[in-house]
Amino acid sequence: MVLMNKDIGLLFEYARSKFTTTDNKVADYFLARRPVKTIEELAADIGVSTASITRFCQKIGLNNLKEFLFLYQEQLDSANPLAKPENDGLHQDYFDVLQQLKHCLDSDIINQITHAIAKHQIIHVFGTGFSALAGADFKFRFGRLGKFVEVVQDTNSMQMYQDILTTDNLVIVLSLNAQNDDMAKVVKNLTRRGIETYLISANPKSKMSQSATATLLTSSLNGEERTGMISAQLPMLMAIDHLYYHYVSLDRETIKNWVSTEAPFGK
Repeated sequence: MVLMNKDIGLLFEYARSKFTTTDNKVADYFLARRPVKTIEELAADIGVSTASITRFCQKIGLNNLKEFLFLYQEQLDSANPLAKPENDGLHQDYFDVLQQLKHCLDSDIINQITHAIAKHQIIHVFGTGFSALAGADFKFRFGRLGKFVEVVQDTNSMQMYQDILTTDNLVIVLSLNAQNDDMAKVVKNLTRRGIETYLISANPKSKMSQSATATLLTSSLNGEERTGMISAQLPMLMAIDHLYYHYVSLDRETIKNWVSTEAPFGK
């Protein structure tokens, strides 16, 4: 993970709901802009164990104290920073997400999913929260190309649909973390019954990923991005962009269909 321009205050606030009393003591030490020390010296000064400091760093989305101290020193050094655009950090976050996407998108999986979309007329998109918003974008795009797309936004409905869908249906599951156990059971049941079920996620080791027909990996959001600085549906939308682009490239006739849907608005 690229650490440049991360605001430790935002990292703390994001993780605050997971903090213990010990974690709050560690956070308060650094919010007071106290000097950088070794982990043993910090533990003695704060009155906690070295293991507690390591766990604290992991709770705010970092791997270890070394990564945290790199960020912290940057914050100390920027007490009187040179004038620069306030959104430099946000631009860096966008760049990080795009760099992740470049390395995790699998062209073979994209090809597999777009061919599945081509051969199925009815597509069900499963996703909750921000993923459901991305599902609406999928419906808008592919609906204009003649596909019937149904977005299912809650797990109760997903559990209901799993028993009535057939192999004539295609299921695409949108879940950035892919940690919902109920959705994982639905995915396992669908693929067990021979229904093509593709997952778009940032988590390659989830139960959903293990059960899905295939998983298209997209960027994850860590640390500061997860405070809301970057919209949580962005990685999903970027993956959908690639699917749509590849789908249209497969069949140029689809462009004519898309243009025809624009005709009434041009009059």
